[in-house]
Amino acid sequence: MATTVLRNAALRSSRRSGVIPRSPFASSSRSIASSSSFAGSSSGSGSGSGSGGRRFGRSLLFAVPATAGLLLMPTLSADTTTPTPSELVEGGQPLTPVKNSLVTATTGQLLRSYLVYTLISTPGIVDYSPHILHTLTHTSIPFVRHITEYFVRNTFFDQFVPGETVEECMTSMVDMRLRGIGSMLNYSAEAEVEENDEAGDAVGLKGEELARQQRLEEVLRALNKAGEFERSMSEEQRGSTGFALKITGLIDPAILQRASTTLLRLRPLTSSNSPSSPASQLTVPYPGTPQSTDARVVARDASFGSGKELFSLKGAVDAMGVLDSDEGTKEGDLEQLQDLWQKVKVIGQTAKDNSIKLFVDAEHTFYQPALDAYTILLSQEFNRPPKDKKAEWHGPLIYGTYQSYLVRQPGHLAAALAHAEKNGYALGIKLVRGAYFVQERKKWIDEGRPGADPIWPDKPATDVAYNNSINTVLTTLARQLTSSHPERALSVVFGTHNPDSCDLITEGLKSVGLVDEVADGRLRLRDGAKGRIGVAQLYGMKDDLTDRMAARFVYEGVPIAIKYIAYGKLSEVMPFLGRRAIENKSLMTGDQGAAAERRRIGGELKRRIFG
Repeated sequence: MATTVLRNAALRSSRRSGVIPRSPFASSSRSIASSSSFAGSSSGSGSGSGSGGRRFGRSLLFAVPATAGLLLMPTLSADTTTPTPSELVEGGQPLTPVKNSLVTATTGQLLRSYLVYTLISTPGIVDYSPHILHTLTHTSIPFVRHITEYFVRNTFFDQFVPGETVEECMTSMVDMRLRGIGSMLNYSAEAEVEENDEAGDAVGLKGEELARQQRLEEVLRALNKAGEFERSMSEEQRGSTGFALKITGLIDPAILQRASTTLLRLRPLTSSNSPSSPASQLTVPYPGTPQSTDARVVARDASFGSGKELFSLKGAVDAMGVLDSDEGTKEGDLEQLQDLWQKVKVIGQTAKDNSIKLFVDAEHTFYQPALDAYTILLSQEFNRPPKDKKAEWHGPLIYGTYQSYLVRQPGHLAAALAHAEKNGYALGIKLVRGAYFVQERKKWIDEGRPGADPIWPDKPATDVAYNNSINTVLTTLARQLTSSHPERALSVVFGTHNPDSCDLITEGLKSVGLVDEVADGRLRLRDGAKGRIGVAQLYGMKDDLTDRMAARFVYEGVPIAIKYIAYGKLSEVMPFLGRRAIENKSLMTGDQGAAAERRRIGGELKRRIFG
């Protein structure tokens, strides 16, 4: 059975690496005390301090040992494995996935989830958590650090991170695939961006360079392991695993920021000023949308010569929010940027060799022009359909991330679609609302940049931009599939935790004719659209929404529902989770937030205990 093949493949891969998938209650000697990220200040409402924060810290100091005791209880359910479906796309028969993730969870896992969402629902927990965790893991009070680490590992870490390595994640990836849910892996070791002008710290610089090389090696290793996972499945099921790439982890982020400033200063010199031009840089708000010269700069095109003339490019560009004092590209940067291009090309080729979709993460807007340039370079390199019509082709390999909270989103998306069609490649799109809005707005105002900040004024405006983009993407896809070059049609993953947006996606697919309704009410993607549409949520969050999306569609091997899976060592991942918790705080509030998750899990616990 294909089910057995999937499970055995994951186990074999784990054994080859010396790693056996761990229990949800496994302990570890690895420590998070060495991480300095928790010392950072919170954003938004969590930036306050004083007696309220101290009282909250003291109460959590008492609560951590007490709640950790819950983790020592044995699993109360005998349901220790995922129920296996009768068939997994064998003999052309589609799988009927398990529709409710609560059914597959053990009672111990449900208790853990209930505790996690109860804590997240507590006022202030998200805002104060980085500071509190830093305090508890650096205290001299005996046993507090070890208890805290044990508590974090067995609650938040196990809730939102299925493993420290790709091999450890495979058990969860197999179980999700059996339920018709795909995976997008993300190695969550992040580069720390610190404003430190002490250029003489050779030891520190060498350490950072070593860390970047280790991140590169882990990305390549992860892509190969994910490829093994894909090859363990039948042909019909392959090509649905993705990997999210954070480019700032591969280079000094300050170089990307300086390069982005230079690219923005080039805009008035190289752009069309015609408002009718979809690619007009000066009609797309900060940070604009890329143009051909951008790629020539970051990839060190020979026609640019030494590029030294870029070093003298100074001045303010009000239309692009650039100040006269902003530092541009300097000596040595172009070589570093070219070296980065060679690295990401190797990553792209490794992803292609393993049939793993590569998603380039969006980051802060002051890095984005350079990141956009690399995304276009990768797309033109790897998203062109083969000239041989009989050659294997599953759509674009490279996906850019489009953030709807930015005012530039409508113009930027239109320019990207136009560029792909004009240059003969398929556009890969990951559409999200975005997560950096608090920091972006504060930075813009604090630095006194000209004009309005780059963020929509409120969340309803962001929702409108996101929903309009859904319509743009789906109508464009439907048109492209009926064009003379359907092989160049776009592919999209919608990242959303909003049920209304998921409904809009489903209704949009119906209205543009990309799905057919079958007898039981589920939807089946038409042949051209299969494998080109996904809807993703973060691992450990909104599982009910993921289940609902999986259940809405006939599963014929390539999932529509996807989970974004962060992985890494506890010391590496917790800064990522802390940042994401603050950035996505809105997800944890309201009727659809942590309280709703707690109610859903509580209902299942009551059913199991009281019948």
